Amino acid sequence: MPKIVDWDSKRDDILSATWRVIARDGIAGTTIRAIAREASCSRGILGHYFHDKADILGSALLLSHRRVVGRMAAATAGLSGLAALRVVMLEALPLDEQRDVEAQIEISFWGRALGNAEMRKLQHAEFDRLCRMLRGHLREAADLGELTEDLDLDLATHELVVLIDGLSAERVLYPDRVSPQRQVDMLDRLLSSYQRAGRVTRL
Repeated sequence: MPKIVDWDSKRDDILSATWRVIARDGIAGTTIRAIAREASCSRGILGHYFHDKADILGSALLLSHRRVVGRMAAATAGLSGLAALRVVMLEALPLDEQRDVEAQIEISFWGRALGNAEMRKLQHAEFDRLCRMLRGHLREAADLGELTEDLDLDLATHELVVLIDGLSAERVLYPDRVSPQRQVDMLDRLLSSYQRAGRVTRL
């Protein structure tokens, strides 16, 4: 009797294995053979789910982002404005082992995107998606009267993204410089600069 395979589950297993290989060996060392070995399957099985290595890497990046977004949505339930924005940012920063791995994967893709138009296009689309989310929370905070009246929401959105990217890169390259507490302090300092004087929002 043939073995019953949960195709979606197997695909996620392969992508999880891909993350582990990227985190351990970097993009350059992430070969089809290494992924297959990590996922305990044959190269032929990989071919059932993905067209090629680029398809695997792009899918791994997207799934990683979707899982982060899922955590953000769960963590912001019942929150609004700056409080919700702070929780979203905390989920995006490398504050624990899981998010450290996510940061390693993200940084590993940057170099590949420089020489790969399709990967660069994917990265740009994901950047735009993150910006829309952060700007939406800023817009909500502005509507609630939590922000300074002259705050440029587009500039503030860019500052938040740069904070995520900068702290992620430093955490990967120089982990001793960027403790979780230091990351939180830097985030709170930035968010406080957006807050309207006299407005008390618990961050």
